[in-house]
Amino acid sequence: MVGSIYLAKIYFTDGIKFKLRPILIIKENSFGDYIYIPFTSNAKNINSIKITNNFLKNGSFKKESYLIIDKTCTISPNLLDRKIAHITEHSLLKIYDEYCSFLKTNHYK
Repeated sequence: MVGSIYLAKIYFTDGIKFKLRPILIIKENSFGDYIYIPFTSNAKNINSIKITNNFLKNGSFKKESYLIIDKTCTISPNLLDRKIAHITEHSLLKIYDEYCSFLKTNHYK
Protein backbone atom coordinates (compact mmCIF):
# COMPACT_ATOMS: atom_id res chain seq x y z
CA MET A 1 0.00 0.00 0.00
CA VAL A 2 2.84 2.45 0.81
CA GLY A 3 3.94 4.09 -2.42
CA SER A 4 0.53 3.65 -4.02
CA ILE A 5 -1.28 6.55 -5.65
CA TYR A 6 -5.05 6.47 -5.24
CA LEU A 7 -8.01 8.56 -6.16
CA ALA A 8 -9.60 9.21 -2.79
CA LYS A 9 -12.71 10.86 -1.44
CA ILE A 10 -11.42 14.08 0.12
CA TYR A 11 -14.20 15.80 2.05
CA PHE A 12 -14.65 19.55 2.20
CA THR A 13 -14.83 21.23 5.60
CA ASP A 14 -18.64 20.95 5.57
CA GLY A 15 -18.15 17.17 5.99
CA ILE A 16 -20.84 16.45 3.39
CA LYS A 17 -19.42 17.14 -0.06
CA PHE A 18 -16.26 15.54 -1.36
CA LYS A 19 -14.07 15.53 -4.42
CA LEU A 20 -12.02 12.64 -5.81
CA ARG A 21 -8.39 13.71 -5.55
CA PRO A 22 -5.11 11.87 -6.18
CA ILE A 23 -3.03 11.07 -3.08
CA LEU A 24 0.26 9.30 -2.35
CA ILE A 25 0.18 6.91 0.60
CA ILE A 26 3.42 7.28 2.57
CA LYS A 27 2.70 5.29 5.76
CA GLU A 28 0.12 3.14 7.52
CA ASN A 29 -0.51 4.31 11.08
CA SER A 30 -1.30 2.21 14.17
CA PHE A 31 -5.06 2.78 13.73
CA GLY A 32 -5.20 1.16 10.29
CA ASP A 33 -5.49 4.50 8.53
CA TYR A 34 -3.04 5.84 5.95
CA ILE A 35 -0.86 8.93 6.09
CA TYR A 36 -0.87 10.60 2.70
CA ILE A 37 0.35 13.57 0.72
CA PRO A 38 -2.16 15.06 -1.73
CA PHE A 39 -1.41 15.99 -5.33
CA THR A 40 -2.21 19.21 -7.16
CA SER A 41 -1.70 20.46 -10.69
CA ASN A 42 -0.98 23.95 -9.30
CA ALA A 43 2.77 24.62 -9.38
CA LYS A 44 2.55 27.77 -7.22
CA ASN A 45 2.91 26.07 -3.82
CA ILE A 46 6.48 26.58 -2.58
CA ASN A 47 6.33 23.38 -0.51
CA SER A 48 5.65 21.05 -3.40
CA ILE A 49 7.55 18.40 -5.34
CA LYS A 50 7.02 17.95 -9.07
CA ILE A 51 6.21 14.31 -9.86
CA THR A 52 6.57 13.09 -13.43
CA ASN A 53 5.72 9.76 -15.00
CA ASN A 54 9.43 8.86 -14.58
CA PHE A 55 8.75 8.57 -10.83
CA LEU A 56 6.19 5.83 -11.42
CA LYS A 57 6.67 2.07 -11.41
CA ASN A 58 3.30 1.72 -13.16
CA GLY A 59 0.41 3.97 -14.13
CA SER A 60 0.65 7.52 -15.46
CA PHE A 61 -0.45 11.10 -14.89
CA LYS A 62 -2.57 12.97 -17.41
CA LYS A 63 -1.44 16.37 -16.07
CA GLU A 64 1.71 17.84 -14.60
CA SER A 65 1.45 16.90 -10.91
CA TYR A 66 2.91 18.15 -7.64
CA LEU A 67 2.86 16.69 -4.13
CA ILE A 68 1.81 19.28 -1.56
CA ILE A 69 4.33 18.48 1.18
CA ASP A 70 2.82 20.83 3.79
CA LYS A 71 -0.68 19.30 3.56
CA THR A 72 -0.08 15.79 4.90
CA CYS A 73 -3.20 14.11 6.33
CA THR A 74 -4.62 10.74 7.35
CA ILE A 75 -7.39 8.87 5.59
CA SER A 76 -9.49 5.80 6.29
CA PRO A 77 -9.06 2.95 3.79
CA ASN A 78 -12.79 3.02 2.98
CA LEU A 79 -12.32 6.49 1.40
CA LEU A 80 -9.92 5.14 -1.23
CA ASP A 81 -11.69 4.90 -4.58
CA ARG A 82 -9.20 3.24 -6.91
CA LYS A 83 -5.47 2.78 -7.36
CA ILE A 84 -4.11 4.72 -10.32
CA ALA A 85 -0.33 4.22 -10.04
CA HIS A 86 2.57 3.10 -7.87
CA ILE A 87 5.74 5.08 -7.32
CA THR A 88 9.23 3.54 -7.55
CA GLU A 89 11.10 2.79 -4.34
CA HIS A 90 13.88 5.23 -5.32
CA SER A 91 11.30 7.99 -5.90
CA LEU A 92 9.58 7.25 -2.59
CA LEU A 93 12.89 7.58 -0.73
CA LYS A 94 13.51 10.91 -2.47
CA ILE A 95 10.04 12.11 -1.40
CA TYR A 96 10.73 11.00 2.20
CA ASP A 97 13.97 13.03 2.14
CA GLU A 98 12.13 16.12 0.89
CA TYR A 99 9.36 15.63 3.45
CA CYS A 100 11.81 15.21 6.33
CA SER A 101 13.71 18.32 5.22
CA PHE A 102 10.43 20.23 5.26
CA LEU A 103 9.69 18.98 8.80
CA LYS A 104 13.14 19.99 10.02
CA THR A 105 12.81 23.54 8.70
CA ASN A 106 12.62 25.92 11.63
CA HIS A 107 9.73 28.30 11.08
CA TYR A 108 9.87 29.71 14.63
CA LYS A 109 11.46 33.10 15.02
